Amino acid sequence: MESTEPTDLNKLRTEIDQIDEKMVELFNRRARCVQEIGRYKQQNHQAVYEPKREEAVMANVARSNRGPLPDEELTTIYTAILAAMRRLQSPDLLERK
Repeated sequence: MESTEPTDLNKLRTEIDQIDEKMVELFNRRARCVQEIGRYKQQNHQAVYEPKREEAVMANVARSNRGPLPDEELTTIYTAILAAMRRLQSPDLLERK
C-alpha cells in the first residue's frame, strides 16, 4: 500500500479547499437562477415542485458523470441540493431578495 507524505496530504487538502470554494460559488450561482425561476413561478401561479424537471436534472447529472463518484452518491447529493433549491423558491425567501 502506497503511503502519502504529509506534504502531499497538505497539497491535496489545499486543492480540496479550493474546489470547495468554487463549488460554493457555483451553488450560489445556481441559487440565484433558482430564485429567478421562483419569482417567475410565483408571478405565473406555478408550483415550485416539478417532479418531471427534477427527473430531468437527475438524468442529466447521471449522464454527465464520468466517475469516480457513483451515480447513487450523486443522486443522494443532488436530492439534498434540489430540496435546498426548492426552499429558496418559497415566497417568504423570495421576498428577501
